[in-house]
Amino acid sequence: MTEEKRRKKIEIPEICRVEGHSAVHIEIVGDRVENVQLDVFEGMRFFERLIIGHQQDEIPHITSRVCAICSTGHVLAAIRAVEKIAGFAPSPATSLMRELMHLGMIIESNSTHIYALALPDFLGFEDVHQFASQHTEEFKAWTDLRNLGCLIQTILGGRPFHPVNLHVGGFSRFPSIEDFQKIETDLRSKYALAIRTCEVLMKFSPPVRRTSEPVFFALVPENDHYGYFGDQIRSNHGFQARVEEYKTYLKEETVPYSHAKRSSVEGKPIMVGSMARLTMFSDRLSSNAKSIFDSSALAKGDHNTIWNNLAQGIEIVEAFDRCLAIIETLIQTKAEWDPFDKRQHSRAIVPPVQGAACGTVECPRGTLYHYYELDEKGFVVAADMITPSAQNTYRIERDIHEVVSQTINEEYDEEREKTLTRNLETLVRAYDPCNTCATHMVSVKYTS
Repeated sequence: MTEEKRRKKIEIPEICRVEGHSAVHIEIVGDRVENVQLDVFEGMRFFERLIIGHQQDEIPHITSRVCAICSTGHVLAAIRAVEKIAGFAPSPATSLMRELMHLGMIIESNSTHIYALALPDFLGFEDVHQFASQHTEEFKAWTDLRNLGCLIQTILGGRPFHPVNLHVGGFSRFPSIEDFQKIETDLRSKYALAIRTCEVLMKFSPPVRRTSEPVFFALVPENDHYGYFGDQIRSNHGFQARVEEYKTYLKEETVPYSHAKRSSVEGKPIMVGSMARLTMFSDRLSSNAKSIFDSSALAKGDHNTIWNNLAQGIEIVEAFDRCLAIIETLIQTKAEWDPFDKRQHSRAIVPPVQGAACGTVECPRGTLYHYYELDEKGFVVAADMITPSAQNTYRIERDIHEVVSQTINEEYDEEREKTLTRNLETLVRAYDPCNTCATHMVSVKYTS
């Protein structure tokens, strides 16, 4: 008789310092990783059902509640879908202001992930109190960058999260020249912090190896600069399609062990987010961001997921340059959007049109899809939303599989078990999974 193969389980009951609740379950049989499950046990949201029956103007403000951190992205995705159905094209000034607000979200979200969630893995602080008291320079950099991102979103959107000034057709009101000058002053005074963020991240080596290149997906920017809006999706393997065709290439399926759906393309996991965007569109970066990228491991073809932290830092630098360019353009074209000109209208009326469309934006964590079908009165009869984190779930499981496979024949003592746990958490956190924050300790449990 052959000896029964050794069985082992690795359990991480909860991943800390991510937005929401998730656990990792790994099954090992003999010398092979049999199964990896990323269990997202956050409560069900049902937003796709809640939006049914609501009028088109309500859609952005309801769906922004899907996520506070990415509320601007959800609002803009919803607006793009509705305006596409109506055949409405916003004015150039409105488009620039929307982009500026979106970039504020990029700065705020990326800096929060880098400093408050990812850096503890490399600097060793255990909580925000220790962060603030023992790593004062990094803590101040985070609060300064976060507050700048919030300032931009507040001036454009009325408040830093769940914006009330942004609507189908435009804005409730346009900001003043003084508002834009205030943002510009803040951008210039904190520019060095954005550069320093990348310098800090480039010093840390990934604690785990990678063996396979991800299949990256990202929107093709609709203008010639590095951007976050588009209607075409592209992969680093040459695939390209209109986002309206998303149901033909992006397969979403439920899994019995998680509340999050799992996404794949042709049966394979994909990765979306900062690394995906930089891999395909780094040639569109501004000079400073491009210089940092070119000197990084990313430019050398190192696709270790841990470098997604640096990719987010590079996007902060790019966001600074793009924000300054937008503000310069808006100030030069003030006559087109003057908030004090009674002949100007900051919000156009968009009559309801029966139809369906998909609105897409690149959020901090990747491509966000909002699909709606409207009746002739502009009421929602069908809705579908696919978030970036749902698209990354399968790839996270593949990453974990690879890392554990590399150490499967090692003898584990207590210290090695702690190291593995720590490294797996660092790996998952690098994706910046978008859930509600939950902070407490985890453990690795081995059972034979």
